[in-house]
Amino acid sequence: MKRLVTRGSLIVAAFALAGGGLAVSPAGAATPVTKCASLKGSVTITPGITATPHAQKASAKGSLTRCTPTKATGGSGTLGGNLSLPKNSSCGGLATGKQSLKLAATTKWKNGKTTTYALTATTGSGKAALVATITGKVSKGLFAGKKVSGQIKIAPKSGQNCSPGHPIKNLTFTNTKPWVIG
Repeated sequence: MKRLVTRGSLIVAAFALAGGGLAVSPAGAATPVTKCASLKGSVTITPGITATPHAQKASAKGSLTRCTPTKATGGSGTLGGNLSLPKNSSCGGLATGKQSLKLAATTKWKNGKTTTYALTATTGSGKAALVATITGKVSKGLFAGKKVSGQIKIAPKSGQNCSPGHPIKNLTFTNTKPWVIG
């Protein structure tokens, strides 16, 4: 059951993370317009993932730091995003991995500018079940039309393991690759 909970948490976190999307430029790709070395944050899930399937809502918040070039963004930003998990979300259902979820997110940069994203988070499977790859595009604001891609690792809050009375309601995420737009 613990393994199912952990995998389920990964999927949820991945979706929430979308709010802050991480990215890696593919080999041979153009130079990114901005690259942030660090992305950290949390996800809140309501009412909480359990063994019983039901609809969930998830919201994410986080911070992007060590962003270069600093002139474009001010060097850092805060992000927020929302996602709807499948209507039949459960620990067992999400533990299968290879889930694909749509995310809407916005970054407010230190210099006051904003970037709005349309993203998709896809979770891995097996040992990578707690890793989500995020891809998408900047839909409006600073860097409009630019591609976004990245990866995060998710972890449930201590004690939240899908056992009776301990639904997964809180996740943390950290990037495993830099956040890149371009």
